[in-house]
Amino acid sequence: MSIKILHTADLHLGSRMRSLGQDAPDFREALIQSFDNLMLQAEIEAADLFLIAGDFLEMAEIEDRELNRVYDLLVRKHSFPILLAAGNHDPYSSASPYATVFSQIPQFYVFPADKIVRLDFPKLDASVWGVSFSSLYQMTTMLPDVGTEASILVYDGQEFLEEGQESDSPLKNKIGLVHGELLAGSAAKGAYNPLPSQLIKNSSLNYLALGHIHKASDLPQGDYVDRRSVLAMYPGSPQGLSFNEAGQRHALMVEFDNSEIKSISPLASASRMFIELNTELKSSQSDQQIIDQIVAEVKELDPDKYQRHSYKIYLKGEAPTALNVQRLAASLRDLIGHVKLIDELRLAENVEELGEEQTLRGLFVRKILDALDKSDNEADTDDLQQALRLGVAAFRGEALEDVY
Repeated sequence: MSIKILHTADLHLGSRMRSLGQDAPDFREALIQSFDNLMLQAEIEAADLFLIAGDFLEMAEIEDRELNRVYDLLVRKHSFPILLAAGNHDPYSSASPYATVFSQIPQFYVFPADKIVRLDFPKLDASVWGVSFSSLYQMTTMLPDVGTEASILVYDGQEFLEEGQESDSPLKNKIGLVHGELLAGSAAKGAYNPLPSQLIKNSSLNYLALGHIHKASDLPQGDYVDRRSVLAMYPGSPQGLSFNEAGQRHALMVEFDNSEIKSISPLASASRMFIELNTELKSSQSDQQIIDQIVAEVKELDPDKYQRHSYKIYLKGEAPTALNVQRLAASLRDLIGHVKLIDELRLAENVEELGEEQTLRGLFVRKILDALDKSDNEADTDDLQQALRLGVAAFRGEALEDVY
């Protein structure tokens, strides 16, 4: 029979996201919204199972009100069971919310940390093996595979019940759920459940739903899925936590048919995005023309929700005279939201030639260029670029605005 699973991981609900400063609360809310979005999309797509491969919560940082919010989402009526294998940021223990606050939620199951459990879904002809982290580190390999289960539960449509007579025969669609590091070869060395690819290849699973790596695995090309080996996939984080996770994020929708994976496709999930953008300037542009250009560029990326995102915009091309990047960024924040401008502009003049002059201007240019060459700090580099442009303009005798 054909079934569909939604596979996600690494939501980190409750993360403080302090690097975003005053915009952090908006992106903390976006984390929860991304989970809400996935729950709603799972209904629309008629998913049969909803799998979370660890780091669902940022356990050390999440606040009680946020936990209550997540609880309310989990108990909201839905047509699919939700299965969670806890990761290194939300390890399972008797004191964790998984064993206390969330323990009695219908259609929600958290795999224990002390043993591998197999869940059978007779109506789906599917079995799911899973196990959770118990602490920050998991040095030895724990791969939930056929035959590794210490106990078996059967899903009756609402609850997970102990199997009265243990069956040696799992159901046809075989799925593993775990948080861990996928490693090439056969060596099992790592701090976060090292999973050698050779071990996975030799397993009896059809699909291994992974979490831990925030970058999504490459999707199979076209409609082709290699059925000769286990398909082990990371969905990536569904909502970016920083500019290291820029662009649209997604969960995975995986369709099985009688133990064969028929398709795997991305399901867009980010409520807010981190977006990097290059914008080319001309030396003749005024501040307003630059502002209009940047606003038009971000609107083109997302016409309806462009103000929800966080932008890192690289300014390239020739620098307009006496351009003040900090002031420009302040103007843009009122129009497009959280924005950081990276100054990679060049002077209209050939600064290398200016630096060869045996004049006070040449000495000034040489000192700035030397400081730029040694700078490894982004903010200092921006200031030095600004100083170079203003200084050269001053040597030309131009009247400068009060830019600070």
